[in-house]
Amino acid sequence: MTDPYKVLGVSPHATDDEVKDAYRRLARKYHPDNYVNNPLSDLATEKMKEINEAYEVLSDADKKARYDQYG
Repeated sequence: MTDPYKVLGVSPHATDDEVKDAYRRLARKYHPDNYVNNPLSDLATEKMKEINEAYEVLSDADKKARYDQYG
């Protein structure tokens, strides 16, 4: 798994609101619905999966603590 902080573009000390704002900004940009009938649709789908995985880790306090501890 890639570094969720880098994926969302936030620091390890980011607040929950900063993480949520970064997720929403990236989700709007890379959502597959924005790339219908576009040759980049596969890339947007993969990027959105990566963004969702990063947000899942950073939005859950237990998962975030485990990631911070073990990387």
